[in-house]
Formats: sequence, C-alpha cells, structure tokens
Amino acid sequence: MIKLNHVHKAFGNNIVLNDLNLEIKDNEIFVILGKSGMGKSVILKHIVGLMKPDEGEVLLDDYRMHELEGVQLYEALKNVATIYQMGALFDSMTVGENVGFYLREHLTKGGEKIKKSDIRGLVEAALKLVGLEGIEDLYPSDISGGMKKRVSIARGSIYKPKYICYDEPTTGLDPVTALAIGECIEKQQDELRGTTIVVSHDIPTTLRIADRIALLDNGTVEICADPLTFMQTKHPIIEEFNTSIGGDLSLIGRAARRANA
Repeated sequence: MIKLNHVHKAFGNNIVLNDLNLEIKDNEIFVILGKSGMGKSVILKHIVGLMKPDEGEVLLDDYRMHELEGVQLYEALKNVATIYQMGALFDSMTVGENVGFYLREHLTKGGEKIKKSDIRGLVEAALKLVGLEGIEDLYPSDISGGMKKRVSIARGSIYKPKYICYDEPTTGLDPVTALAIGECIEKQQDELRGTTIVVSHDIPTTLRIADRIALLDNGTVEICADPLTFMQTKHPIIEEFNTSIGGDLSLIGRAARRANA
C-alpha cells in the first residue's frame, strides 16, 4: 500500500502539492488524472523517492520514503519499476539488451547472477506479453514510438516488481496505439498481480484500464473514486472531461468488468 499524508511541495512561490492526501491500495490500477502542470509527475517522484516533501510523509509498505537516502532508498526501490514518458531506452543496446538490463546488472534474491541463457528466455517471454515477439536483435532506432513504449513496459516488468509506475504512457500516440498500450498495462497488472500507478491526462485510456481514479487540481486530490462515480461527479474539470468524450461512459472497461464478475 502507498500513502501520501499531508504532503506539501513548493518550488519557490509555486505551490505544487498542497496538504495532499492519497492512498493507493494493493492489487489495483490507480490512475492520477489531471491537466498538464498540475503536479501529477511530482507525485510519482515522491513515491519513488526522487523528491522529498517540504512537509508530510510518503509511505510505501513499511518504508518511509521521505526519510530514505542512498542504500536504504535503493533497497526500498527493488520492488518498484518506473516506465518513463519517452521510454528511456538505451540507444546503443538492442531491444533484447534493453529488456534484460536489470537482470544482467542485479543479483537474484538468492544472491546469484542469472545465467545469460536464462535471461534470453525471460526477455522473449516479456516481449511476448507486450505483443513484440522476435524483435530482440533490433535497436530502438529501428522501431516505432508505440513499440518503444511497449519495450519499456517489458523492461520494467521483467523482474516482477510489486509496483509499476507509468508517467504519461500514451502521450504522443495515436488512438489505436494508445489503446494497445492500455491493453499492455492491463496484461502486466493481471500477470504480476501487483499494483499499477498511472499518471495521465488521457481520458479514454483511463476509463478503460482504471480500477480507481484520482483527480488532481490545485495541488490536492479533489475526488478519488471508481470510474463511473468519478465521471458522474459534479466538478468543472470532470464535466470538461465528459464533454471531451461526448459523455460516452461505455468506455469504462476494467472497473465495469470486475464489478459484473
């Protein structure tokens, strides 16, 4: 479970997070929704310890992330993967080398290195899960932007972390590719059975994949609810979101399927 309690963060006179409270439960896809510049990515950076709050606390399971540095922070992050907005692949490495990077560089829980032959099989399985079989020997320059996003998802999930954080995973993608990325996020969640945190301003994808949605505005969480309740809430930004999709609540996917299961 992740909790942000009374978190305050300012950059000079610009207050980004203002007494923000947020709780992310285990085994859910949790989407933080809001307009650009509202501090969504700042929340992610607090969760993974890249930023520290001016006030308040950030809890990740038993770790007090706002207090950790160095080796302690490294230990806390062993169960956390971050999928960056632009993919952040290594240009000089093949797709296979990118996906297997963590496994080559880190020891297993038993304190041993994974064999190269085993890494190859794990890389193939990770790429298959995101629908990219047989591209291990290509370079990032050889593949499309949507494929790069999926490769980064495979790289982030290959070591089966408990938490996966996505920073604007569908930015710059056409609707069809964005839909494919959303499906990949769902598949990874169902495969790993961990917790997925997504920062986004993409309403259609959010409605399809989210178990719960939090609206960030004015530095705080205005509402946090399941997709249907969220979209039916009277709030100027949510009403604007509704207008942008023509009020089509049939887009609600994962949450509706789970409610009817």
